[in-house]
Amino acid sequence: MRIDRRELLRQFGTAAAASVLLPAIGEPASAPADAAGVIARLDRNENAYGPSEKTKAAFHQALVGANRYPDQEIEKLREAIAAFHGLQPKNITVGCGSTELLRMAAEACLTPGQKLVMASPTFQSIAHAAKLVAADVRNVPLTHEYAHDLPAMLTHTDAKTGVVYICNPNNPTGTLTPKSALEAFLPKLPSETFVVMDEAYHDYVSPSGAYDSWLTRAAADSRLIVTRTFSKVYGLAGLRVGYAVSSEETAKRLAARSLPGSISTVAARVALVALGDTAHIKKIAMVNANDRQEFLNQANARMLRCLDSETNFVLMRTFVNGKETAEMLRAKGVLVRAEYPGFEKHIRVSLGLPDEMRVFWNLWDAMMPHHPM
Repeated sequence: MRIDRRELLRQFGTAAAASVLLPAIGEPASAPADAAGVIARLDRNENAYGPSEKTKAAFHQALVGANRYPDQEIEKLREAIAAFHGLQPKNITVGCGSTELLRMAAEACLTPGQKLVMASPTFQSIAHAAKLVAADVRNVPLTHEYAHDLPAMLTHTDAKTGVVYICNPNNPTGTLTPKSALEAFLPKLPSETFVVMDEAYHDYVSPSGAYDSWLTRAAADSRLIVTRTFSKVYGLAGLRVGYAVSSEETAKRLAARSLPGSISTVAARVALVALGDTAHIKKIAMVNANDRQEFLNQANARMLRCLDSETNFVLMRTFVNGKETAEMLRAKGVLVRAEYPGFEKHIRVSLGLPDEMRVFWNLWDAMMPHHPM
């Protein structure tokens, strides 16, 4: 890759200016590696700060009921989620994280030979589920602005299309598909085609006229399913709780594919408390925005390019093969993700605690102090 000398100087000037404003990276954190030799897990888009103190306390209290089946607790959680969004419990389907809900949507809305239309790259869970029901998966590359290419997706959509999947913000790019584009796109789809809108990272998005949730609209639209999860901003990835919002008719279709008791009594009780701790959610979203900006500052100081993210992870260009970069970091105890279609020279870095990010950047500087132009 060749860069014009003027462009190189411009980038160098930007990097130098950024480095003046950045705090010193310092030495690697003193936190020891775990039993697997891992120092920093920056590969799963988890909330590194974990659940709130109220939620932690609720976990210990919920253990008292661990000997009970979760029927009542699940119903209470459904009711609370409905009230939180101003909906009815009949519009809520809960599941073992949004992963189970995406599997349920594939089974409920796809038949053998039908098509699932989705972006590339994007979160692959629903594609795996679609293949298990013998559906055909059509992958459509993102636009040059890294949004879902809705016109191109529309050309792949016909009467045989059972589901169109949209992850917004998208994983692994962290980018948004504009609200106006989605509003123009959805009415053009066949009336029998379901739309699964994955809003796992909704709470991280900065307020903007370019983005809006489709959650409340899903309750009145039999074709629309919106999924959310407690695994991200709520910090409960290990408890596996998610929910979908849809019309009552569609919710019944989803529930018919659910595994009874897939959410434990403990998980349901803890999620109920986490849902109500809105102050913690706002705090985490603010901290994440600051951490994301700090990551971009550090990347800019090294003349590294990143996609504009609205999530708790960043897709960063490495200039070399992303898979090789990830393997080099893994060998030193830092986990990241790579190997995304169209982004072979990128790695996806989940935002960790400050000490974890210092370890990441120290390793980066030690392993790759110079980048080929």
